[in-house]
Amino acid sequence: MPLIPFPNVPQVPGVPAILRETTIPSLGELANLGLGAIAALIFGIPRWGLYDQDGQQVLLFDTFLGIRFRNGSRISSFPVEQGSFSSFNKVDTPFDAMLRFALSGDTASRGVLLNTLEALKGSVDLFSVVTPEIVYPSANVVAYSYERNTRSGPSQLIVDLYVEEVRQAATAVFGDTAEPDGAPAKNNGQVQSFPVDVASLPEIGEVSVPGAPVSTPLPGGIQ
Repeated sequence: MPLIPFPNVPQVPGVPAILRETTIPSLGELANLGLGAIAALIFGIPRWGLYDQDGQQVLLFDTFLGIRFRNGSRISSFPVEQGSFSSFNKVDTPFDAMLRFALSGDTASRGVLLNTLEALKGSVDLFSVVTPEIVYPSANVVAYSYERNTRSGPSQLIVDLYVEEVRQAATAVFGDTAEPDGAPAKNNGQVQSFPVDVASLPEIGEVSVPGAPVSTPLPGGIQ
């Protein structure tokens, strides 16, 4: 490495530009800065975090630290004869995720963040977990936690946000069929009534009510 007061960083795409001079950047540094600006213009700035239905970021933070995502299925097993089990179906389960981010700011900004987290925990609104590769919609905030430590400083909040997917209930849609006999039953339909001619009804005679039973003594019995 040459005896220079800066590290010898190669000027290739993907490596951050290191300004050698305090006022005039080199040609390679300008090229790296230009490539980064063109990539952000074409592909857009990568987005991370939690967004609402209008595409607005719900929580403002300084640094996004990571995400842990889990999505799976469950196989239903039931007991059968002779004490054995059999699997009948595989059901997709809702996803859950944990987002970790950090905020370093003054007391007011940290207080706003904590109040927003508490409001989100009690809210029933649905949000989207946004990553540069994929977006996971219909997520609700179920819990959060935060920590402060001596390594990052007491003024920095490291927040873990937990969300779970909410499955929307499906609505049945009935359509017309080619044959009336094949039409499904519809709820809340109209019932057609017909008038009844009272004179055509058969007459019902009087019904005799049996009286109390009369006991008859047997010959030779005890009176």
